Amino acid sequence: MRVLRALRASHARLALAALVAAAVGAAAAAGAGCRSSASDSDDPAEPIEAPPPPPALDERVDDKPGFLATLTPKQWYDVPAPFTSASVALVVKLGDRVTQGQVLARLDDRELRSDLDAARAQLRTAQAAIVQADVERRGAEIILKREKSAEAAGVGAKADLVTATQAVAKAGAAITVARATAGERAARITQLQAHLAQMTLTAPIAGSVALIYPQDGARVEEGHPVARLISGGVFVKFAIPADKVGSVKQGDVVDVKLDRRAELLTATVGHVSPELDAVAQMIIADADLVNPPAELQPGTVCRILLRPRGK
Repeated sequence: MRVLRALRASHARLALAALVAAAVGAAAAAGAGCRSSASDSDDPAEPIEAPPPPPALDERVDDKPGFLATLTPKQWYDVPAPFTSASVALVVKLGDRVTQGQVLARLDDRELRSDLDAARAQLRTAQAAIVQADVERRGAEIILKREKSAEAAGVGAKADLVTATQAVAKAGAAITVARATAGERAARITQLQAHLAQMTLTAPIAGSVALIYPQDGARVEEGHPVARLISGGVFVKFAIPADKVGSVKQGDVVDVKLDRRAELLTATVGHVSPELDAVAQMIIADADLVNPPAELQPGTVCRILLRPRGK
């Protein structure tokens, strides 16, 4: 019996060892399966470093040569609406050539004409009040004269003389008020007539119609522009970056490179602003073109190219 128990204990230890070995083998196989088939190295993979972020772009940086510029009209004028109007009737079209004083547009003046008619009627009423007050004063003066004579003859009452005197003063005051009212109505008529004349918009300068802001028949607000006129040719306006301040001076001769134009134009720097724009970090300058072609259009983008000193 003792020998049998010893054999059973030995078999149990062998079975336990087999199970442990099987478990270890399975774990080793699983670990091998998780390794990458692309590499037989047992060394752990090195961490991948993230690339550094790209430098922030400066919107003012311009890699093209020279300074950004644009062709600007030498003269321009926005024609505003003097009063709010329900509609505008345009007389000219975009690109039309106009002379000074030429009609550009007409604003709806029906409301002004109605106000003018009312003011004229009120003036007539005030003028009639003047006539009526003058008649009443003459009547009061006759009564006053009669009462004075009666008092001098000893047949009149003192109270009647006082009443007649007051009636003359009251009639005189009524005339003063009526005349002041008539003057106010006349001034109102003059004002409305001036406003009515301004409802027809004319060209303050001779030139070309560069912009028309409202559509024909649209409502316009007081002070808002209706049309823009330009004349006198063009000049170049350009911006100098802060780090290039001092590289351009008044009187410098520069080249102008226009988009979609092969040959360079020549210009002379006319003005350079003494102040740096705090937001844009730019200096604004302008230059006059030398013998510019007639077909140049305002708004054309171009570039100012500096010439070497001494050339």
